[in-house]
Amino acid sequence: MTQVVDAGAVVADTLANASRVILVRHGLPGDLGVADPGLGDEGISQARRLGDWLRTEPVAQVVSSHYTRAHETALFAAEPHGLDVFVDERLREWDSDRTTYSTPEAIAETPRGKAFAEARFDDFIPDYDKVELAARMRAAVLAAVERAPGQLTVVASHGGAINTLLTDILQAPSPFFFNPGYTSMSRVAVMRSGRFVIESVNETAHLR
Repeated sequence: MTQVVDAGAVVADTLANASRVILVRHGLPGDLGVADPGLGDEGISQARRLGDWLRTEPVAQVVSSHYTRAHETALFAAEPHGLDVFVDERLREWDSDRTTYSTPEAIAETPRGKAFAEARFDDFIPDYDKVELAARMRAAVLAAVERAPGQLTVVASHGGAINTLLTDILQAPSPFFFNPGYTSMSRVAVMRSGRFVIESVNETAHLR
């Protein structure tokens, strides 16, 4: 006996049916003398403008790493939608074992800082497990979209982590290919099959 499949019951794996994710880098931190700084005044302003920009987006959930700078940024994104922030430690940065935090701007006179300013990113990035970071970022994003399939999720994370995920999607040789602005947005579609499709990188119009 031939089995008849109801074509209407099969959902196509298309971009129209994909889940959407906005990857957000945290706002500018304040106190750089500690391992886990919160947002400074400028970072708060950036995060507030991000929240205002996202007010008209159909955000279904907001997720962040456990670091204060990312979580505080996520709170501003969630507030217009009356959402809580789901914390996922897998969204943490590449150097989660350091005891103090410094921005690239704060180390401008060091060899790493100069490499960053000159976009020699391979000389800027630390020695870290790129495969492990890409895998946990993918896993965290997939877990998020499983909670809100076909909807829009905002993920507040970190510059190195976002770069590593995007370059993994692109299968690029370097894990760091652009300087993400503070509270910048990069958009990714996640297909029902689990495939990731990059739709935009480093949006900063909300800061103008």
